[in-house]
Amino acid sequence: MNRLAVVMKESRITNRALAAAIGYEEATVSKWVTNTVQPPLSTFFRIALVINRDLQDLFVSTKNITPEEKEELLQELEILAEQGKRTGKSKQKK
Repeated sequence: MNRLAVVMKESRITNRALAAAIGYEEATVSKWVTNTVQPPLSTFFRIALVINRDLQDLFVSTKNITPEEKEELLQELEILAEQGKRTGKSKQKK
């Protein structure tokens, strides 16, 4: 589950504005915000850049976590990113 709805509200950005900024349809962004479907990890990176937030903010609240928990989450995100790269490469070869 992502925290797009919370983070977008805090950042005062609408579905339409985010969709335009990252090149997706507003309906697609709406599905992400309601957690109906999840965007690719690479898109999470783009969203974080557009709304000027840490990537981890899109997944977990960082307000009440310890530095150790923060480091653990970053390591998990790196693993997911690496897995996504490998998956993308295998799809390209087909």
